[in-house]
Amino acid sequence: MGNKWRVLLIVLVFALGGVLAGCKGADQSSGKADSDSKVKLSMMAILYHQQPPKDRAIKEIEKLTNTELDITWVPDAVKEDRLNAALAAGNLPQIVTIQDIKNSSVMNAFRSGMFWEIGDYIKDYPNLNKMNKLINKNVTIDGKLYGIYRERPLSRQGIVIRKDWLDNLNLKTPETLDDLYEVAKAFTENDPDKDGKDDTFGLTDRNDLIYGAFKTLGSYEGMPTDWKESNGTFTPDFMTKEYKDTMDYMKKLRDNGYMNKDFPVTSKTQQQELFSQGKAGIYIGNMVDAVNLRDNASDKSMELEIINRIKGPDGKERVWASGGHNGVFAFPKTSVKSEAELKRILAFFDRIAEEDVYSLMTYGIDGVHYNKGKGKTFTRKESQVKDWQTDIQPLSALIAIDKAYLKNTGDPLRTAYEELTEDNENIIVSNPAESLYSAAESERGDELKKMIDDATYKYMIGEITESQFDKEVEKWETSGGKQIIQEYEEAFKKTK
Repeated sequence: MGNKWRVLLIVLVFALGGVLAGCKGADQSSGKADSDSKVKLSMMAILYHQQPPKDRAIKEIEKLTNTELDITWVPDAVKEDRLNAALAAGNLPQIVTIQDIKNSSVMNAFRSGMFWEIGDYIKDYPNLNKMNKLINKNVTIDGKLYGIYRERPLSRQGIVIRKDWLDNLNLKTPETLDDLYEVAKAFTENDPDKDGKDDTFGLTDRNDLIYGAFKTLGSYEGMPTDWKESNGTFTPDFMTKEYKDTMDYMKKLRDNGYMNKDFPVTSKTQQQELFSQGKAGIYIGNMVDAVNLRDNASDKSMELEIINRIKGPDGKERVWASGGHNGVFAFPKTSVKSEAELKRILAFFDRIAEEDVYSLMTYGIDGVHYNKGKGKTFTRKESQVKDWQTDIQPLSALIAIDKAYLKNTGDPLRTAYEELTEDNENIIVSNPAESLYSAAESERGDELKKMIDDATYKYMIGEITESQFDKEVEKWETSGGKQIIQEYEEAFKKTK
């Protein structure tokens, strides 16, 4: 049984039973406890950093939430072993973080009724009730909500470009795919760094069709995000015209020397070095990478600009969206035995989404880990970074809803990243199959994806023709792809 559940990640264990029984005047409709009664909460949290946070922030959280926290920090490297031990002992926690909600064993657990379905409860909690509707939809199973999502930005994708190179060549910020191509050409042919040498090129990319340039360029072309749905019929992105248009766009860049020719075997570190060392002037990926690209630059006078909107051939602006989550916090009925216990847990999650608690868990203590500015802004001095990393950053493992109450004004690039990430939500293209489950995809998805990825790279570097690419797509269909399509279409019908 241990192997079936290796994907589960225990983050919180709430020991509530006896405490709830002794809470006088508890509000059973919302799970709010009497202000005089402290609730003891035992938690198992995943430690993604070298050391657990110091007690100071924990004590402040306890004060604000009227709790006594007993947190066991489990190093990330051994989290699965700890989980297996808990499963072998038959001791599931009251709050479980499930990262891969499409794992077959997890799906079976949800469908068998092992976890509480919370869709009818969240309306009673002001912060939970304001959760992003698209992300909530993305984490549903057969249209039912079995947990509180662990929020992540829906889209952080965009372009980082050398603003100083644009200025040197009297070029405007690109607004269309054609503009972007011409900038890549100019960065290659017109000596943008003015050193008199032929030593620069346009786009630097890596061996990643998702978080590298390809998928983002594809969304600019109008390519669907993973799947296209039309009247209940599902088509994978690589069967669309826009996918081939994206391959042709990148092939043309590579053939003409406007990007690194070896991008299919280039790592992310190597990709970023090409930019930071002044060899390339365009980077497409996570917009926050602009900070590292600048900080690691050999030329400290480098000026960067971040772009999140590029018009496609039809004049529309789009960008692909992720699921917007890193799994869910779910609540097994074997350990959360009553609605009263469930409501108290939901009330806790609602409370830590309030500005005072969220800010403490995210930014830290004002004057110690950051400095609050005017309005909804803050700055962090270099001398405060280390304490924030050790005292506060590990607490992110306990956060569900990302409220982002404050904006960092200490770094213009980071401010731009945050603003453009927020703006991306206005132009996102979501995956219609995000909340759907296919057993065939779960079993063979990685294998089949590699088949298409390999064909995509081979086409872009000229090793195969379009007809040969089409044959690989046919092979995908006969190797299990048709079954995936059928299962997604059947699952989609059940949601209607």
